Amino acid sequence: MNTRRTTLIVAIVLAIGTGWLTLNYLSGLQRQANGNGAPRQIVVASQDIPARVPITASMLATVSRPASSVDPDAIGDPAKAVGQLSLISIPAGSTITESKVGHPTDVGLPVRLKPGMRAVSIQIDKVKGVSGLIEPGDFVDVIAVLPRMGNHPPPAASILRGIRVLSVGDSLEYSSATPSPQEANSTTVTLEVTPKQADLISMADLNTVLRLALRSPREPLNSYPTEAMVWPEVQQPSNPAPAPAPVAVPAVAQSTPGPKADPPHRFSSVVVIDGDKMMDGSQ
Repeated sequence: MNTRRTTLIVAIVLAIGTGWLTLNYLSGLQRQANGNGAPRQIVVASQDIPARVPITASMLATVSRPASSVDPDAIGDPAKAVGQLSLISIPAGSTITESKVGHPTDVGLPVRLKPGMRAVSIQIDKVKGVSGLIEPGDFVDVIAVLPRMGNHPPPAASILRGIRVLSVGDSLEYSSATPSPQEANSTTVTLEVTPKQADLISMADLNTVLRLALRSPREPLNSYPTEAMVWPEVQQPSNPAPAPAPVAVPAVAQSTPGPKADPPHRFSSVVVIDGDKMMDGSQ
């Protein structure tokens, strides 16, 4: 009798446990189905699409994927992508999103310039350009190194800070996360500056050596002020030319003194350039 009762109790416990596990399993499937939602039609690349090429209908395909695995800006109608320009290289099978394509007029340099700003290019090399690690969209400081004067070390000053990089070489943005060797070894960088800063950087480019310092994106742009670029004082030659011999004048002419001549001007000045301001150091 006790054996039958024990067997019955064990059977009841196993039945309850099995029912509870089955209920949890079915509830999980239902939650997963509700989370995924209905399948969504999206446009994907049917082939590898290089960067900066017009997109044609033959490059696209329409597939159905769960809504939970679809990018928020995924394109669902192929007609919205045809005729646009691939902003980056898109591998086959990748989702076509609004951030990966755009109109040709939306990616040109004049459109990217903010109103009132100017684009100015300077020449760099691998050292001056931070080993080719600067990319379009980064912010940099521009450092001007003045010429050496005598035995003194040449002074340097950060004449511009927080300047946005518009392009590196002729690339407005890199086609992939890893720039190609040609892009990394570009010899020019185009910066977005104000008109006054454009004048300053053009003058500094002709008279100094320019270097770029890459800034952290987490640092405020106005964390440090610009530094004044001071040219050394221009001294008079150490061996000036001898003064001409005095000329004898008649006694009558000497009786009527004339106005005193101004002393010869000694050319000595210091030019100070601070940000987009230029001033004479004698003031």
